[in-house]
Amino acid sequence: MKLLPAVLGLALLLLVLCPNGVEARPAPTGGHEKKSSSATFFVFGDDFADNGNLPPTEPVTEMSRQWAYPYGSNYVDADGFPRPNAPSGRFSNYKIQPDFIATMLGLEEAPPAHARTAEKTCDPSGMTFATGGAAVLDSTSHEVPTFTKQVDTFRKMVKDGTITEKQLTHSVALVAFSGNDYASTGVIGLSSPNDINAYIGKVTKEMAANVEQLLNLGVTKVLVNNLHPVGCTPSQTRTNNYTTCDIFENLGASIHNNNLKQVMTAKKNVHIVDLYTTFINIVDHVPGKGSEQSKQFKRKLSPCCESLDSKGYCGQQGELSTELLYTVCDKSNKFFYWDDMHPTHAGWEAVMKQLEKPLREFLDQD
Repeated sequence: MKLLPAVLGLALLLLVLCPNGVEARPAPTGGHEKKSSSATFFVFGDDFADNGNLPPTEPVTEMSRQWAYPYGSNYVDADGFPRPNAPSGRFSNYKIQPDFIATMLGLEEAPPAHARTAEKTCDPSGMTFATGGAAVLDSTSHEVPTFTKQVDTFRKMVKDGTITEKQLTHSVALVAFSGNDYASTGVIGLSSPNDINAYIGKVTKEMAANVEQLLNLGVTKVLVNNLHPVGCTPSQTRTNNYTTCDIFENLGASIHNNNLKQVMTAKKNVHIVDLYTTFINIVDHVPGKGSEQSKQFKRKLSPCCESLDSKGYCGQQGELSTELLYTVCDKSNKFFYWDDMHPTHAGWEAVMKQLEKPLREFLDQD
């Protein structure tokens, strides 16, 4: 789940030089409580939106770390009481983007993970199909469902009546992919700007085709994340001691976002969620400068949970379970990033405060 490797960054430099070449609790049994005006919510994507589809393992691995301490370490229960060390399958210390959108829809949190829900059932609040490590195209090394496969699962549930017409009547889908396509072996080796641009175009066209499928299946509104500034993630800023974003990695994200905007513009009932701008508004400022949301973070480019090894991961243990190969900050609310690529609860909260007004305006449209 490493985003946009250096080889892509170097290749994107050619685009500048040759512009013409251009983390869930087990599914509740009684359903999530909703307000009467709320919609049914369906979530597609990768680790930015997964709340339990990747399974826990023993011992913990990089692909299952979201089920172990320190993930979920800021969790509070339904009554607001802290329950430290309560990992929930989310790649964060508490809530992630779908949880905040769910609140706007009148839900308590994102709908349960598909993998943790009984077969032939769907929670009244909806379902999360997003899976950590997932990509849009079928070109990653991880054996996790692509966007197309997630939509196929959704389609089967609609066709067999597990997801009902009533649930689709006021339904909202979130499509949240954070760049795994650009960390895959399919990108490595692309040396020309034309090849890179074609690959990015392939990713965004596949996204558009699947969004169209969701609309055709009866989803009434679709939210689609654009790509966040991947050059600002700690996995990319670690080499300069977490001081500056990698402009070439961010250029790649911008090219993706321009393509995405083009293929989505003509679609009705689709809203692009501008993660790129909202992240930049927070992280691309020196300490103490920028927006109010930005000023709350003393550490904008460094992770709260940091691996001791540049190739390791947050939560990694040595051969002895008592040997911890990572460190955790004392005040996670002062850090925008939780680990090497995912925001903290406070980070997501600051992002969603910026996005709340345009999201509500879109969701309230008839």
